[in-house]
Amino acid sequence: MAVWTIEIVNAGGKVRSYALLPAPPDVTLDGASVAVWPAVCAPFDYVEPNAPRAATFSEAVQALFAFPAKVEVERVIKAAFTAPVNPLARDLVTITHMDHEGPSRGFAEKLTAGAAEPGHFAIDTKADFPEGDGVVLGLTKQIDSNEPVPAAVFDARPHVTYQIRPRPVFHLIEGRFVRGKVLDLSTRPGAIIDFTGRERAKATVVQAADGGFSVTYEAI
Repeated sequence: MAVWTIEIVNAGGKVRSYALLPAPPDVTLDGASVAVWPAVCAPFDYVEPNAPRAATFSEAVQALFAFPAKVEVERVIKAAFTAPVNPLARDLVTITHMDHEGPSRGFAEKLTAGAAEPGHFAIDTKADFPEGDGVVLGLTKQIDSNEPVPAAVFDARPHVTYQIRPRPVFHLIEGRFVRGKVLDLSTRPGAIIDFTGRERAKATVVQAADGGFSVTYEAI
């Protein structure tokens, strides 16, 4: 399993804060693309000038299922139910019940290996959705936190199977944000960190005094 480190260097003259978000995964439904939004998975608050802050994490992901919920920019999504999945094993996880009360809601306990497309994991929304309630699916990451945190989300439909391919790409933006907050990255300049083809690597992200970002990589 790939292991990556991101080090943040604030080369300006004042304290800055940052947020790390994965690039949205590729999600398809019956071959058609599904709109996916990124969410903050790791905040780095109050980074002092020339005092690097780093986080090391793996490529591991978990499937996310939350309801009632709705994907909106600036809204915070909370990870109601998660299940570890392995895209290399082509895991499929199923939502079997959606009862409002009691334990009969969430993902089925057993995964089905080999049921997703190559490089993907899949979520089967087998259950009926409660009328009027929104359902959010996606993936979580565990970066700089003891708990899986929503990292990419999309609104779901019942009785379909979504194919989800995580990407080894991350965005670092300036600002203070809580974990799970959905953002529109097209309106926020920042650094793009691409670990494609890098099994064990460190990315050093420097924000200069003028606000510009630069990224360098080294093997670890």
